[in-house]
Amino acid sequence: MTVSVVTGFAQTKDEAADQTPSAQAGSSAAPAAGSIDTQVTSEENPPISGLDQPSFESKILNRSFLLPALHASQALDTNVESEAGRTRIEGVTRLLGSLTLQKLGSHSSLALDYLGGVALYSSRSIGSNQIQQVDFTDRLQWRTGYITFRDSFSYLPEGSFGYGAYGGTGAASGTGFGGVGGGLPGGGFSGFFGGGQFGAIGQVPRVNNTSIVDVVQALSRRSSLTLAGAFSLVHFSDNPQGFINSQQVSGQAGYSYQISRKDQVALLYGYQAFRYPAAVGVNFNSHVINVLFSRRISGRMDLVLGGGPQLTHVNSVLGGVTDNWSASGRATLRYRFKLTTAELSYHHYNTTGSGFFGGAKSDIARIGLRRSFGRRWEGRTDIGYTHNTRLAPTLLGGISADSFNYVFVGAALRRQFSRTFDGFVSYQFNDLNFNSATGPLCALVGPCDRSSQRHVATIGIDWHPRPIRID
Repeated sequence: MTVSVVTGFAQTKDEAADQTPSAQAGSSAAPAAGSIDTQVTSEENPPISGLDQPSFESKILNRSFLLPALHASQALDTNVESEAGRTRIEGVTRLLGSLTLQKLGSHSSLALDYLGGVALYSSRSIGSNQIQQVDFTDRLQWRTGYITFRDSFSYLPEGSFGYGAYGGTGAASGTGFGGVGGGLPGGGFSGFFGGGQFGAIGQVPRVNNTSIVDVVQALSRRSSLTLAGAFSLVHFSDNPQGFINSQQVSGQAGYSYQISRKDQVALLYGYQAFRYPAAVGVNFNSHVINVLFSRRISGRMDLVLGGGPQLTHVNSVLGGVTDNWSASGRATLRYRFKLTTAELSYHHYNTTGSGFFGGAKSDIARIGLRRSFGRRWEGRTDIGYTHNTRLAPTLLGGISADSFNYVFVGAALRRQFSRTFDGFVSYQFNDLNFNSATGPLCALVGPCDRSSQRHVATIGIDWHPRPIRID
């Protein structure tokens, strides 16, 4: 997602402008005869078969820096444990600290975003929960390519889709989370490579970690090769409800060709292996082939369309060995107007099952809007929807429903009070719905009511000093 580090950086743009090179000062120059055009690995038009998206934001600080910050918020939550048929307003106080690091070298760049603290609940049955999130990116670059090491770690009491652990997307938007490193693609979930947790029942702490190594190598002035490998795990701690732990190994290889300065095409192959450490009686593999097309206008538009066949090989104790053919694909559009930035995305692929299932076919859609109102005001809207269908029955754990939907709608208004302080108000609505509710988790979602709804209103303040130069 396109996220600025923090609102306070707006005060430093002018003083950094004379140190920041033009976005593509030399990109229009023709390459020397026989050389490789490194534009295929540039930040403004990276290969679409890779993991990077073009940046809509100008380089805020083209130098190494360290930025600490503090965040405090108070929320009113009508159903903090997402239980069916429950409406009881409870308070949640969140006290968080964040640290953003950017270290630039002649052939390397390192970025780290950390956000952590505690959530204090008025409900005696919960008490308090830790919130920990770290995104790390380290890139080594040579003349015609680069290798990137990425890792995203979280310890949260809820799923990551919709940022419920922070009080909603509006509450998380000012923390600087993902601001420099960008962490992993997907905006709170890392898509094809795992880590997606869609919906939650109760306050159940979970460890979620995704590590990726990816390589981009230019082959010619227009073409490039991309390779990526990843390992992801989800582990539920203090788990009497029987949520399903999971592990995922993924690989991806692609070839991108730049038709023109604005258009690219690519061929992409992906592999996923899903395993469940407990004896749930199911594991499966996926093979995906996608053809991709993109159109990019520097600083304004990024459109990516892709799709193709997907083969899922399921090995289930209850259902035997089966091969299923289906479609997979994605569509993303990001557009920047003068005062508004819009982001729309849709993905269809296999996921671990979010702790409810031993594997699922998932459709994930998201719409985000951000608009400035003068120099000090900013508004945000974020809408997300996911539909998940069980791939195979399991012996132990999870829930016996065949599918579930989760939707959230959030909005926030943020105001900058000074160079170091800004505040916000936000509201978010969440709805989790199963097509049936029986089995080990039935007591949590209700024997007759299959859905839970939740309203969250939050007010908060952020403190962030000027960036501290470390070069």
